[in-house]
Amino acid sequence: MSEATEKIAGEFEKPINQESNRKIRRASDLIKRGVQEIPMLFAPVFPRKGVALFAGSSDAGKSMLLRNMAISVATGRDFLGWKYKGIRRSCIFVATEDDEDATSYLLSKHEKTYGDAVDDLQNLRFMFNSENIVSELDNELSIEPADLVIVDAYSDVFDGKEQNNAAQTRAFVNKFKALAEKHQCLFLFLHHTGKRTEDLTPSKNNFVGSQSLEASVRLGIELRVDRTNPELRHFCVVKGNYLGSQYKQSSFVLKMDENFVFSETGDRTAFENLALNPNLGKSQSKGKQPSDFTEEQHLSFLRKAASEPVSKRKLTSAIMENFTISDQPARKFIDYYIDGEFLKVLEGKPYSTYQINEGELPF
Repeated sequence: MSEATEKIAGEFEKPINQESNRKIRRASDLIKRGVQEIPMLFAPVFPRKGVALFAGSSDAGKSMLLRNMAISVATGRDFLGWKYKGIRRSCIFVATEDDEDATSYLLSKHEKTYGDAVDDLQNLRFMFNSENIVSELDNELSIEPADLVIVDAYSDVFDGKEQNNAAQTRAFVNKFKALAEKHQCLFLFLHHTGKRTEDLTPSKNNFVGSQSLEASVRLGIELRVDRTNPELRHFCVVKGNYLGSQYKQSSFVLKMDENFVFSETGDRTAFENLALNPNLGKSQSKGKQPSDFTEEQHLSFLRKAASEPVSKRKLTSAIMENFTISDQPARKFIDYYIDGEFLKVLEGKPYSTYQINEGELPF
């Protein structure tokens, strides 16, 4: 036996500290913790820790509503009728779109409605021009913990090359999941919905980017402008891991005042009634279709998955992973690529392979 082999063998013979290296948790121990309900920030909708997504069109007033939420946390008041159950009354707002002057103006507008004293907002902190958001937030939360961290906006801080890339999206979100667990707080990302989705039924599939984004968060919300009354908004819970179906079938109708402050009206509207054509919303039950994505999204995917000859089985798996769909719909994508001449079929034995038709693509 060589010296290197003896060394390796010796490592296996050493006694193992069985408890210090184990990361499992026994069911009996978890039950003994006596957790009877999920800890909430605003009960029953917003959990106290984790990662959530808040999306909508550019004119919906997303940032306004999230500043309202931040003020509610800092002052310990309820938000849209949902009871504040935080423990710190502290919030960090990462602003990538509004600068300090714009934020000062907007806060002053909000406070014309709220009427808080300046010192009441001492625990609402803003972060501008962040260069390394993960490490900076980790440091700030270590110095002064918070209930909530709002990031406005997701696309400005995403550190991957492509938002449609499932692996890059998961890796990015996982950094914030780790921060949320470490600091026991909720991260809420402001995001956008696709332009083509505004006439459809509210859905978690309407978020821009990889479907792994919505799959990675506990809570997903879509905010919509009412079609007939520009002062009204529809707050739609399109994903809620710990919420009953009664919260995810109808919008909560909100009204915005002259100071950009939202309040609940007590009304609700069925999701299907928010679609321009209700039949468009119902068509989503058929699952994702190739036409739901742009040609550029398909091309970006194929340049990675089929730049070299690839088997049908491997390509199907790649489609399932990238578009988060099952086997049968994935095969429809392959037919779509062949019919559209995105892919060329390379005949061979014992089976054919597929490769991107880069030189002859129609776009």
